[in-house]
Amino acid sequence: MNKIKMKIAWAYWKYWPAFSCSTLLVFVFLSHMSSQFFFLADPQITNQVALNGHGSYRISRKGNGSPPAARSCEGRKIYMYDLPAKFNSQLLGNCSGKLVSWLDFCQHIENEGFGTEIKNQTGWYATDLYMLEIVFHSRMKKYQCLVSDPGLADAFYIPYYIGLDALRYLYGNEREQASDHGAELVSWLDSKATWSWKKRGGKDHFMVTGRTAWDLSKPTTAKGVTWGTSLLELPDMANVTTLLVESRTWIDREQAIPYLTSFHPNSQRELKEWTKTVISARRDFLFAFVGAGRQGLGIRRAAIEQCRSSSKCVMVNCAKMKCSHRPEAVMKQVLRANFCLQPPGDSPTRRSTFDGLIAGCIPVFFRNDSAYEQYTWHLPSDPETYSVFIEEERLVNSTKPLKIEDVLNSYSQQKIKKMRKKIVEILPSLLYMNFADKDGGENSTKDAFDLSIEGMLRTVMSNRFWNRL
Repeated sequence: MNKIKMKIAWAYWKYWPAFSCSTLLVFVFLSHMSSQFFFLADPQITNQVALNGHGSYRISRKGNGSPPAARSCEGRKIYMYDLPAKFNSQLLGNCSGKLVSWLDFCQHIENEGFGTEIKNQTGWYATDLYMLEIVFHSRMKKYQCLVSDPGLADAFYIPYYIGLDALRYLYGNEREQASDHGAELVSWLDSKATWSWKKRGGKDHFMVTGRTAWDLSKPTTAKGVTWGTSLLELPDMANVTTLLVESRTWIDREQAIPYLTSFHPNSQRELKEWTKTVISARRDFLFAFVGAGRQGLGIRRAAIEQCRSSSKCVMVNCAKMKCSHRPEAVMKQVLRANFCLQPPGDSPTRRSTFDGLIAGCIPVFFRNDSAYEQYTWHLPSDPETYSVFIEEERLVNSTKPLKIEDVLNSYSQQKIKKMRKKIVEILPSLLYMNFADKDGGENSTKDAFDLSIEGMLRTVMSNRFWNRL
């Protein structure tokens, strides 16, 4: 059948030269994919397409008689590199002032990166947002579809603690060598993983970090000591998918995934109990702000000033306490508000966005790249179902600034309840959970880790498909 289709395409090319090259390519694409791609419209066929070891497509159909375990890993097999300890575990051993003299993060690496447990609050931890790479690595060790043979893998995970290793370049004594960040890793992959690393130019590889892209994308040609390292700018890393808490939205190989919050339920029961708390919370305030001021940021200053001047706003001042390590104090306040202001800080995104969401506090954004253009694998595609958007210019570049309180007052209680219901529905997808009902069958609860893996695999498979055209 495929040969016939290609002959038809050849005839069009030879006898109808008026057809443009682009038209022909579209025709070949549609013909080739009519039986192998558009199957997604068939509800009887699972959404799994992969390449087998010989480069041909596999389509897994429901009820095809294959063993359940084999079918569940179809297109999901991941090989995790056994990197030298200096790229991960050894960095943890240097947690007490050895990477940066004034920094001790030993308590934050406890409980596989969740940090110390909060007393009398099961499922809650004093989680540091930068420990995401440790949490992810721990989950990958338990991933259902790990393979020991790289030849069977659909994707390759590089368990490099990027953010921790970056500390010596960002704050330590090696700031002038920041352009070298990642060079040792590339050298190891070149010499020790030649086949898997070279066969697709890194397009089927991925890494994870709790830092933003801005911390890791300093041009390699930058002169002097400027902020950041050059890991993401290394030519050898050009095809590797990197999962970060904030991406450069125009870079396809970068994808934002949720910040770590402090809630990591140990069971379905704990998750359900917290959900009940979110739904039943008495919300006496219209809106809230959690954070501290930032010098020179007009939108953040405007949001803080409007919160302070309103009797309907509750504020948690993070300049006076370390909010990320005091979840009980933060949750106590955001559970009292219907809306949470999320103006940009040092960068467009905030951990506070996810702290607020897991408390059922409807986020109020002022820039599209604070969430809508970032967390496309985890948040609803329709922003209006769970959030409010107010253009930044309406508050800081207007002769008559918009009053946030007026905007939020325009939302009816019915609309607010509907938006909170949507947030409750997606709540698991924002959490890095700590119990076994994960990585399993179709009915398992999928959390932020699961959706990150699924999104990454879609990216890898898409890259493979386009390489075949």
